[in-house]
Amino acid sequence: MKCLLVMQISSISNSTSVNRNKIMSKKTKFIVPKMYRANRWFILPLIGQFLQYFSGWKIEGTLPDINKIVIVCAPHTSNWDFIIGMMMVLSIDIRVNFLAKKSIFVPIFKIILNKLGGIPVDRENPELLVEKIGDYSKNNKGFLIAVTPEGTRKKVTKWKTGFLRIAKISDSIIIPLGIDYPSKTFTLCKKFSPTGDNEKDILSFKFILKDFKGRHPDRH
Repeated sequence: MKCLLVMQISSISNSTSVNRNKIMSKKTKFIVPKMYRANRWFILPLIGQFLQYFSGWKIEGTLPDINKIVIVCAPHTSNWDFIIGMMMVLSIDIRVNFLAKKSIFVPIFKIILNKLGGIPVDRENPELLVEKIGDYSKNNKGFLIAVTPEGTRKKVTKWKTGFLRIAKISDSIIIPLGIDYPSKTFTLCKKFSPTGDNEKDILSFKFILKDFKGRHPDRH
């Protein structure tokens, strides 16, 4: 009787172990290449992971182990995109630069935004920004920058081509990132190869990201 009981317990234990392994195998941890790891104070990633867990957001896809990358994020329809994005940045402890309008770099937030990788955008002089980013990429190993092609949360009919110029001047590859609120997922897509025809490239980019739904779909 004892032997039978031990065998049953062992069988249940093995079954539980197998089920746990199956569950774990379905959860693929997002890998940040070494050159892009921020190595922040350990409390910050823990806070990010805590918030990510309870919010239900996740990131899928692969970030290439390549020296220079421009990540183009769309659709951008809400301030929540930035908040959730920063949560994910802390959670996976990644070092990434991002563009934000100059007006939010006020004394209270400037230090925090700079620490997180923010680059202020002067919308009256976008060409100067492209040159500045080009110089920055040449002087820093592991150049990773995230941009939004719409340039605003409001509905636009024409996307900005700045990310194409940034990629060209910095000799970076372009990775589309879809923001999808229904599934609470950031999805890194396959590398995008520009043709040199900006209008054609923008249309191709919109097609790649057409199935992702922002917080406000009416602003797509």
